[in-house]
Amino acid sequence: MTVNLLDLAKVHLNDRVVGQLSVALGENEQKTQTAVNGALPAVLGGIIQKALEPDGAGTIMNFIGEIMTPNRVAGEVIAPEMGVLGQLNGLMTDTTGKLDSLLAIGTHMIRNLFGSKAYDIAEALAADSGIKQSSASSLMSLAAPVLLSLIGKKMADDTLGPVELASFLNAQTKNVQAAIPSGLGALLSTIPGLGLIGSLSGKLSTMANPVPQVRATPTASTLSYNNDSRRKNSNRWLPWLLLLLGALAMFFVLRSCRNDEKTSLSATTDSLGADMGNMASDVAATVDSGGSQVEVTVDSAGEALSDATANLGTFFKRKLPSGYELNIPEFGIENNLVKFIEDTTKPVDKTTWFNFDRLLFDTGKETLKPSSQEQLTNIAEILQAFPQVELKLGGYTDNTGSVELNQKLSQERADAVKAQLVKLGIDGSRLDAEGYGQQHPVASNDTAEGRAQNRRIAVRVTKK
Repeated sequence: MTVNLLDLAKVHLNDRVVGQLSVALGENEQKTQTAVNGALPAVLGGIIQKALEPDGAGTIMNFIGEIMTPNRVAGEVIAPEMGVLGQLNGLMTDTTGKLDSLLAIGTHMIRNLFGSKAYDIAEALAADSGIKQSSASSLMSLAAPVLLSLIGKKMADDTLGPVELASFLNAQTKNVQAAIPSGLGALLSTIPGLGLIGSLSGKLSTMANPVPQVRATPTASTLSYNNDSRRKNSNRWLPWLLLLLGALAMFFVLRSCRNDEKTSLSATTDSLGADMGNMASDVAATVDSGGSQVEVTVDSAGEALSDATANLGTFFKRKLPSGYELNIPEFGIENNLVKFIEDTTKPVDKTTWFNFDRLLFDTGKETLKPSSQEQLTNIAEILQAFPQVELKLGGYTDNTGSVELNQKLSQERADAVKAQLVKLGIDGSRLDAEGYGQQHPVASNDTAEGRAQNRRIAVRVTKK
């Protein structure tokens, strides 16, 4: 009997977990369940699409390695004896930041899978289920590591190579088509350049270029987590998987160098990963420092900036000296910060600041939204790659509300960003945080657009 990854994922994202998720997100439980039912097939569709692209199976294997290898971004979340799947119940009620760390990994993967379309998919998911767009983004970021953990277990159990992995995932297409809610499928089909996922409301069973079978894929038995013998051996497959991933990665690199085999993983390709120029952030109602709702806009301090993100440019891969590969926009803070650090002709000064462009806070509060974790993780990785660098974090507001409350909120938000970077492994002595309130505006406070630009978190290099 062939494994259905979506059914297995729902075993882990069960009623209890969904109930806890709804509380954590501040959403109705039934609506959260509807959103989960849509997020799982949508994300799995993205994984399938990625696996069928040239070199895509290698990307999926790298994702699995990130999830299953200890001491990566998620730290102790990825405990070998339990893994992501074994800790879901506890993560939903954890107060030590493990869930945020896991969502950071998931957000990175979602961006890699869907590029600039990730926002559009989350928006469609929110519209279909009736939850907030930010909540929909969080559910997608959780669905990714859950599904990839199941794929990793399948690889370990059946010793799947890159070609077999792509073939196995391709066979999941019919399950995705059957599981996608009709309303969500209709919404996704309106998103241009989405490729496989955009066609979920139509016919998905026939791929333009099916992955060739190198050998017959072993018939997979249903993965059961209630069987005592499987449970007894559940801790034994991880080391083998890690060894397998290394061997498969080498095989994949060698295979990709051979021109006569370059088409073995070719499949239907589209602009899924190429059209990344219009990256958007979560849209939320902005508030003044007292917490009252005043307008709907976007900014780097937690309220969305509808047009600013369109100016971030195309997403691309940038490898740091540490070997970590960032997936970042051309004109985003990460790229600008790295270029400044590496440019020996640019000295440290007190006037060169770089604005965060994908940070989101709860309205009127210093609490960072889970979707902010991707950019925070990127900044932490940059600091890890350049251990001599020190930064100052500046918090700013517009002039709405009292001077005192604006000053307090800006300091709290700057402190919150520093705390998250420390949690991600950065020594606190390398970071300074100061709130400037409504001082130093970069635009006029007479317009909504100007106020959005003034509400921001920025960084300045103080040592390099």
